[in-house]
Amino acid sequence: MTIHSIDVTGDIGVEHRVLRDRAAMEDVAAAWRALDARAADPFSYFQSYDWCHRWIGTYGSESCQPEIHTLWHGARLVAVWPLMLTGGRVKRIEPLTSPHCQYANVLVDPGLGKAAVQKLLAALANGNHDLALIEGVPQGSALAALLEDTSPLSGRGNTASMLDLSGFASVDDYTNRLSKTQRRNRNRRRNALARHGELSFEVHFPGDAGFAQALPVFMSHKREWLRETVRRGHAIAYPEFDRFLHTLTGDRDTLSGACFFALKAGDRMVAGELGFLHHGHYYAYLGAFDWALRDVSPGKAQMDMTVCWLIEQGVKTYDLLANPTDYKDSWSNKTIGLETYAVPVTLVGKAYTNLWTAGLRPPLQRFYRSLPDKVRRLAQFGQSVGLFLIIA
Repeated sequence: MTIHSIDVTGDIGVEHRVLRDRAAMEDVAAAWRALDARAADPFSYFQSYDWCHRWIGTYGSESCQPEIHTLWHGARLVAVWPLMLTGGRVKRIEPLTSPHCQYANVLVDPGLGKAAVQKLLAALANGNHDLALIEGVPQGSALAALLEDTSPLSGRGNTASMLDLSGFASVDDYTNRLSKTQRRNRNRRRNALARHGELSFEVHFPGDAGFAQALPVFMSHKREWLRETVRRGHAIAYPEFDRFLHTLTGDRDTLSGACFFALKAGDRMVAGELGFLHHGHYYAYLGAFDWALRDVSPGKAQMDMTVCWLIEQGVKTYDLLANPTDYKDSWSNKTIGLETYAVPVTLVGKAYTNLWTAGLRPPLQRFYRSLPDKVRRLAQFGQSVGLFLIIA
């Protein structure tokens, strides 16, 4: 751990430290978890100690170094901003665990004043990097407040789709609000799946035998879907991704951390979903289904059962995460805007931001995603004009 700067003057009275290795993270584990509990921010799972620590244990290297900015008031940890240093010729500060994290955020003690929090942003002006590139900042979050005087990048906004569960008094209330067409389709899907075996719905947490047993089948289904639909799956393509998933933590009693939902027809897993529970918020991180049964929509049946389980547990939000699609729209009843921010430090960083991050990359991504499946397949095969690499 290195002490980056100290300011204990005036009304701020905080010490700024930067954690740059896994051992330093472990030294502050208890304080980090305690801050997370006090902050109780539903959009902060990807800034939690357990997620960040397990990820660094898998992916930390010389080319991906933790750069975790913290503020201390005496012995009390009052802010954590998990970042990392990446890149080759262009050194970037990015949210720690990118591209696997979905939301960028900062953990802040509710009693910490704005002036003290601003020290985190000021620290980005120093260091061995060309720019800070922060993607996926939820509107209304602690990080959005920290960056309120920084303009987001034009054309790099996104939207997260969510189903607000707080308005449903019970599972019956949720079911009764479905339209006649929705109830008819729901029954049709379940009856069609039941022809392949008796349906059962299982919920597994890390430490359960079912969690470890389900992941290989689940990831096989996911990769088959990526191949058939000609999608890149950049985060999933990372080496050791499956091993990383096996290291995740979660707890059934506290409804926290990783959990896995499986829909089976007999002994056959026909659909599954890996997600995370955090302060009453559920992140639907990865979903997959048996491609051979795609005509009867096993994924929709599993999602419906997952929503019912979450309502029973008192979870407030079913979060379908970023990148809107028709199916996400059909499941959600509210959205949250996500912004991307760039803080250039050098001329190289400013050029990278203007020419690539905010310039060429967004339209090239949109163009690639608009291509028909057959053309995308050719692009992947030949990496035509670099499009296969651009969507990362």
